[in-house]
Amino acid sequence: MLVLALLLLAPARAEERDPIAVIVHPERRADLSIDDVAQIYLRRKRFWSDGSPVVPLNLSSTDPLRKRFSRLVLRQDAQRLAEYWNRQYFYGVFPPATLASAEAMRRYVAADPNAIGYVPSSLVDDSVRILFRLE
Repeated sequence: MLVLALLLLAPARAEERDPIAVIVHPERRADLSIDDVAQIYLRRKRFWSDGSPVVPLNLSSTDPLRKRFSRLVLRQDAQRLAEYWNRQYFYGVFPPATLASAEAMRRYVAADPNAIGYVPSSLVDDSVRILFRLE
């Protein structure tokens, strides 16, 4: 019984150790810092250098990958981000769109040259370009 429990927990722990890849469409040649990405996800930076609107994508607020991303990039927890977005609604600023899975995020970024997202590094293929990895 203990062995079965450990086997069931092993994939989650492996995913937690998998670096996060911040991804864009392969044609998007922008080089962004972690601070640039934070500004995009907080909707303070809304356009690419060519004038196209940036389309930031998020996972569900309960997703462990989103929690790691928020901690590493936005340097905020879910409670502080919820408070931030409640204030932003007043100004007509809406949070990034939420997708159901990292796989859906990868597919969306691969299809939209204006999108930016994050996935486990193990999920990256040639359909997207990695801006940087977060350990």
